[in-house]
Amino acid sequence: MTDAVLADAAERRPADLSGRNDERALLDGLLRGARQGRGGAVALLGEAGSGKTALLDRCAAAAGGARLLRCAGVQSEAALPYAGLQVLLRGTLDRPGRLTERQLTALRGVITLDAPPAGDRFLVGAATLGLLDELAEERPVVVLVDDAHWLDLETVDALLFAARRLGMGRVAMVFAAHEESAVFDGVPGVPNLRLGPLSDAEGAALLAGRAPHLHAAVRDRILGLAQGNPLALVELLGALTTAQREGSEPLDAREIAVLPASWRVRRIFDERIRALPGPTRSLLTVAAADDTGDVALVVAAGERVGAAAGDFGPAEAADLVRVSGQRLTFRHPLVRAAAYQGAVLSERTAAHRALAEATSAAGDLGRRAWHLAAATVGYDEVVAAELERSAKLFRSRGGRAAVAAAYRRAARLTEDREARSLRLAAASAAAAEAGQARLAEALADEAGPVSSPSAVARIASVRAGFERERGRPESARLLLVEAASKVAARCPAKGARLLFESATMAWDAPDPVAAARDTRARVAGLDFAGHPVHRGATGVLDMLTGDPVGGAAAIREFAAYVVRTRQERSLTDQVRLHGWDMLLGEYRTVHDEAVALEWECREEGAVGVLARVLLRLARLRLFLGRHRDAYTTAIEGLEIACDTGQRHLATMLSGVLAVLAALDGQEPGTLEGPKGTEGPGGGYRWEPAGRAGEPRGPGVEPIPIWLTRAQGLLDLGLGRYDVAMQRFIGLTGGPHRHLMVSVHSLPDQVEAAVRIGRATDAGPAADRFTRWAEATGTAWAGAVALRCRALLAADDARAEELYERALAAHEGEGRPFEQARTRLLYGEWLRRAKRRAAAREALTGALESFERMRAAAWADRARTELRAVGAAPTAPSADVHRVDRLTAQELRVVLLAATGLSNREIGARLFLSPRTVGYHLSNAYPKLGVTSRAALGALELG
Repeated sequence: MTDAVLADAAERRPADLSGRNDERALLDGLLRGARQGRGGAVALLGEAGSGKTALLDRCAAAAGGARLLRCAGVQSEAALPYAGLQVLLRGTLDRPGRLTERQLTALRGVITLDAPPAGDRFLVGAATLGLLDELAEERPVVVLVDDAHWLDLETVDALLFAARRLGMGRVAMVFAAHEESAVFDGVPGVPNLRLGPLSDAEGAALLAGRAPHLHAAVRDRILGLAQGNPLALVELLGALTTAQREGSEPLDAREIAVLPASWRVRRIFDERIRALPGPTRSLLTVAAADDTGDVALVVAAGERVGAAAGDFGPAEAADLVRVSGQRLTFRHPLVRAAAYQGAVLSERTAAHRALAEATSAAGDLGRRAWHLAAATVGYDEVVAAELERSAKLFRSRGGRAAVAAAYRRAARLTEDREARSLRLAAASAAAAEAGQARLAEALADEAGPVSSPSAVARIASVRAGFERERGRPESARLLLVEAASKVAARCPAKGARLLFESATMAWDAPDPVAAARDTRARVAGLDFAGHPVHRGATGVLDMLTGDPVGGAAAIREFAAYVVRTRQERSLTDQVRLHGWDMLLGEYRTVHDEAVALEWECREEGAVGVLARVLLRLARLRLFLGRHRDAYTTAIEGLEIACDTGQRHLATMLSGVLAVLAALDGQEPGTLEGPKGTEGPGGGYRWEPAGRAGEPRGPGVEPIPIWLTRAQGLLDLGLGRYDVAMQRFIGLTGGPHRHLMVSVHSLPDQVEAAVRIGRATDAGPAADRFTRWAEATGTAWAGAVALRCRALLAADDARAEELYERALAAHEGEGRPFEQARTRLLYGEWLRRAKRRAAAREALTGALESFERMRAAAWADRARTELRAVGAAPTAPSADVHRVDRLTAQELRVVLLAATGLSNREIGARLFLSPRTVGYHLSNAYPKLGVTSRAALGALELG
């Protein structure tokens, strides 16, 4: 919305805000912070008439020279993707600015009708943040959003993504929503401010300010009727005659005891609208059905129902609407509600039909389809088909919730049962992608039995996803394998994909081996036409059922196919299919491919998919001994997973952080979440619980199996071998013994068992790991297998030979943590053999590696051993200590700055404002002992 339009909002006299002193003080502080370079956001929640709009008006009036951007959600257009953002940001893209090309394209794709598709909705959020920060370079920006509970989901996602990352920008955002709205529940960085009812004293003060001579009995009656609702107080007072105010004439029958105060105000507005001339009422109905506030569009549609521009006059005179330039605004959301809901069905349908014709002339095909649907009663295949076409347009613009709504409405207009089921299946899949779980499940139920392979696959995937989220992977697996059996003959590719999903679900089943065997039995005899994805499913099932040799061969073939054909599928599908060769321990290759996927996600702005890639990278960097990189990667992934509602990914990323904490000598546990009001970027940082100086927030519990491994590693590092042994036995012998986290625990179990004199118990674990290492042929695994055998060797000569062979096999294989552990164990063995010089060399090398990797628990073990051989451990480099002072966000920014990226380029990569990037750098420099980014390249930051 342009400055000229919003100047009118700033000039409007805010309603009396008696009794809202605390709220005014908080909002004043928010605006003051934006002027001083401390961006922030708040959500005002309350019932209709509680003063939310009045507070927004006051913010507009108090914004001074700030740039005002304002919009309001409209119920009738809540399903149109980015409808709110189009109104809010229209007129702000009139100059190129310094947004990245991808971000600029994304915004144009949602704001202008002739632009290319927008892409990922979280990219739009990042672009919105970039635009607001760009605008704030000239002067502070104040964003005001009324009736946010009626905003389309895509606009909500984009604005909240930006709001959580305002950081040090000069931007303030205020949202107003109904008190029953769940939009802002638990949103970090956007605290809720609930507007309760005014007290009788506050209400009386408000009335006294407007009617000083109001009769006491009349005042008390109004206070009782209004129930502390400010708007009700004002409107009920305004509806009284002079005689009624003086108490000489009784009040009329306005009191409806069973209705809340907001409905009593609605009744007053209904009466005022009914008193208007017919053409004015028709024009108001059209305006209420429209969300753009475009006077020209409303007038063009109004002419089709017998109204003209001049018919706005009576409504303006009654203080129901305001027209300024080319923009129309309702005095209050309740006026809009009264204008729309007070009209009869034929009047509303006529208004929507007129708007459909007007938007068609303007080239807005999405709005045209939606208005046509709103104007249609009963079945209409023509309109249903147009809605389906609009759904495809919405999908291209990243509007998953709008896709679901369009397909759902199209299904309601469809008489043919099979066609209706297909549309409901499409709606269910889109709703699931949009995170609308309950709606997606309801739509899948409504679709009923389907026969089309596409519909079968969609509904099975949706239902399976819900079952997995509920902790029922076995149920999910059965749904998928049953669907695969149904569609394989008619569509082998879809059948293979469903089978692959079923095989992956078997990994999380209570009894994975039995689940894998059952899956294989259920599809025996089916022909998947040799599809490569079927080969991948076979490999996963082989690994589960105890055939690592056959499984490794199949997975290698599948992985090569996934990489070779990556350009043939969407980025989302590529991410889902990539990385299964991690099962073979081939971490370097998978890491390099994941880095390419990460780059592609950032280039395309695929923020939702990026969280999964960052999880993969965090695990790979942990396995590769790049602990600091793993830490910063997991922190960013955790932020994004929570931003995008991917709770399952958040728990897995927390598991990686728990292991890193354990390696660093800290007790792993719940990780602290975003605080909401602390620190730059809304305090949106994640750190291990208990780390000094870091903000705390709601916890994210790590995935249990990774938490157990973390606890076992800490026990092992601290010499608590009995406890460690029991943890590792639970991991390697439990139902998830096939997972890589369990396979990695086998050598740990061997070491713990040997330490407590239970070498006979260690033998089976060592044998099992050796079989896996031989089947996969991975160099690092062969080295660790040799280390296990050295621990179990019966004589010294054999042990020394195996240690030497293990160290030779470690060279260049890319797992420095395991190499350092082999050096540590060998050094301990050499010390016991009284070969001090050789022990000192091995232990010194181990200590240097552990310190470089930030593995304090293991570094302490190495120091203790060095002291035992009479050596003084060397102190770690100063750079190591300095880097440890940085927060995760500071370290991420510093690492990118060291590569030569500008603040703006770093901000685009990390979805932060350039000002926030600069803030983190200014905090990091003194911690690192430098004064400029030029000096960063000389530091040891890795």
